[in-house]
Amino acid sequence: MSFIPSCDNKEDAIQSLAEIYSVPVKEIERILEHPDIVEIAKSNTELSSPFFLFVISQLLQAYPRYELTHAAYYHSTSYDGCASWFDEGLLGSSAGIGRFIEKISGWIPEEKRESVVRESRRIVAVRSGFEGSTAEGTGPFAWNTLAAASSSENGIRYQVPEAIQDLWGRSGVGHGGLIDLGGVIREKLKPVVVKFKGATSDFDAYCSVLWAYLLCEKGETHLTHTFIGNGVGIPRESILAIIDV
Repeated sequence: MSFIPSCDNKEDAIQSLAEIYSVPVKEIERILEHPDIVEIAKSNTELSSPFFLFVISQLLQAYPRYELTHAAYYHSTSYDGCASWFDEGLLGSSAGIGRFIEKISGWIPEEKRESVVRESRRIVAVRSGFEGSTAEGTGPFAWNTLAAASSSENGIRYQVPEAIQDLWGRSGVGHGGLIDLGGVIREKLKPVVVKFKGATSDFDAYCSVLWAYLLCEKGETHLTHTFIGNGVGIPRESILAIIDV
């Protein structure tokens, strides 16, 4: 398999950046301690600016390998503990919510199943519209780092699919009050992060996220998406790992 940059942890991010810039690992470690970079890292705005990557390249005397078109991404969800749950890969938002509900249908009172399916699909369509897309043209969603998907508040909340949360809570998208499935999902399923190979939408932004993760792991700067699913599913063969969290 050709090189796929990823961010499972700090060591993985450093190794990935070394491959991206075609420099030794010690050069990445040197940059992380450089006074100019440490100063820039104090500002989330500067970390996200093109100027930041320009400074990095000047200090390294190297540029990212823009021929790299794919990276590892991290999708937060829940499953039954068996890898076969993902035999169909990761589906887009519309197909994905339908399939998820099918898998947990035994926990939904029979008289509410049809309403749950109908309302969840409506919610996905409304949310997609807010993003300027259609239900069939959004998802799957994923983070650039394992930390964002598995331990940040932003990532953890998606262990129960958003459309299912909206079936009960009043978010302004869902009507709420239909059925609360969050508790049974947390009780009977296991939180998981699916690591997969996906196309990057902005390689500069992807590189910035890896640097930001290493420079200020506890901040929010690395909570950025550079994967855009456009409703196209991720095939099973593109899943790199299923990580229990």
